[in-house]
Amino acid sequence: MPLSKTALARLLWRQELRTLLLSPSLWLMLVILSWLVGYSFIQAVDLFSQASRTALAYPQLAKGMNAMEGVFVPTFGAYYLVETLLFPFVVIRLIGHDKQMGSLKLLLQLPVSTFALNAIKLGALAVAGLLFLLPGASALAVWYFLGGEIHMPALLTLLLGHLLYGLTIACIAMFASVVTSTPATAAMICLAVTLGSWVLDFAAGSGGWLEVLSQGSLTTLLRQFENGLLSSTAVAGFLELSLLFFLFASILLHPGRPLLTRLKSMVWVVAALAVLFLLVVQKPCYLDVTEDHRHSFNPADVRAFQAMDAPLKIKIHMAREDGRLYDLERNVLSRLRRVVPRIQITYAETSSKGLFGAAESDTYGLIEYDYRGRHDQSYSTSPREILPLIHALADQKVVPAAMPEYTGHPLVADANPVSWWFYLILPLAFLLAAWRMRQPQLFPLSFREHVR
Repeated sequence: MPLSKTALARLLWRQELRTLLLSPSLWLMLVILSWLVGYSFIQAVDLFSQASRTALAYPQLAKGMNAMEGVFVPTFGAYYLVETLLFPFVVIRLIGHDKQMGSLKLLLQLPVSTFALNAIKLGALAVAGLLFLLPGASALAVWYFLGGEIHMPALLTLLLGHLLYGLTIACIAMFASVVTSTPATAAMICLAVTLGSWVLDFAAGSGGWLEVLSQGSLTTLLRQFENGLLSSTAVAGFLELSLLFFLFASILLHPGRPLLTRLKSMVWVVAALAVLFLLVVQKPCYLDVTEDHRHSFNPADVRAFQAMDAPLKIKIHMAREDGRLYDLERNVLSRLRRVVPRIQITYAETSSKGLFGAAESDTYGLIEYDYRGRHDQSYSTSPREILPLIHALADQKVVPAAMPEYTGHPLVADANPVSWWFYLILPLAFLLAAWRMRQPQLFPLSFREHVR
């Protein structure tokens, strides 16, 4: 009796999960992840405690004590390394194993599309990903029992960023394994893409088309989630890249289809995703999930800026490498871009004798503002001086809304006593699970035995 499509999909998913759980690369990755997360977490807690001692002695410094930046981002930095350097090998094996064992030819003869086959593989990865969360969940539990503060919106945003980053890496690895004949070549392609993304980060602030490309770097997109800024553009960027490589992998998976047909399908995919992305970036949405609202102006300022219906023109006379420009971008310009409906920022041609040299022009460091024919200028990069200047140009009177003061969460704690959990117990548990998975009673029948 032939299987229904639902039963066949369930059987295929079980087979993919079996292949994944029997893969030594998965369990080795989990062991390494446990060590890296444990080391990163213990070191982050130690540094946070040292800074907290100073903050407790000088309360004015306590505002800078944020567990997200001080503990969680460094801890989950271990996930970033593993997702970038080790996770692709696990994904590549899902398709590479089918190619090497000859199962792919059998799978392509089934009444299941290549898109469904790859989706089933991602479903198996999602289940195995629950094991991936154990080291990070352990770190969060330890921090909680140490008395640390956990701001859930920022934490969930960080987890979402790593989930989307991992999904993108998985789809890139699937594409690489489809277009290559050996897992080693596929791994090289994955590393080329991820390392190339790192290279693009160095182009940030350089101007021109390289700076535009750097905004689409995987690391740059992930950094927004780490900073506590939930952006529709970043979410769309990850999802579009994931969908692009997933669809490419699905289109190219079947070798029996004419090459021209597959190329046409790929062109249509690129065109459709490009149009979709342009629609998303036309009206980007942002949500500041940080506890201290570091990415936001006062709500009264935001309402005033959103009411500005004419273009706000800002001309900056600074070199790209100037540290003051970095402060201006972080504290003022990036926020203005998110709330002012029509803003135009230009950079004047400047020259200096060097990074620490004297400027050759008297206008160096000057920032000019124009709105509805009114003009003003300032050398300040502080929002305390810039915001009233812009409001005056727009003839607005703004009374700041009362906001609760963020006092910080300093904590002196010691995470070294739990090092045995990350360095010994959890890795041994993964190794024991790997041995247990090889017992035949867990997966008594393979896919081939089912379809005979």
